[in-house]
Amino acid sequence: MGEGGPSGKNTRVPVVLVGNKNDLHLERVVSTDQGRRLADNWKAAFLETSAKEHEAVNDIFTRAILEIERADGNLPPGNGCHIS
Repeated sequence: MGEGGPSGKNTRVPVVLVGNKNDLHLERVVSTDQGRRLADNWKAAFLETSAKEHEAVNDIFTRAILEIERADGNLPPGNGCHIS
């Protein structure tokens, strides 16, 4: 994705696309499928949350850290768990 980091390797900036206000589903403008497609297009992780309801808020930060670790080569690619 990038032109090269300090080591000269190509770098990938991890992105987590977050849909907020999940508690306002009747007023929704962007569907879950649209969010997922955009995230797939960006090669990003996708989560939905409701800060008001404290739903999945911690998951955003956990996922961001996992994506950073994955981009640094410290985790295998994919969304599944890996036990070694």
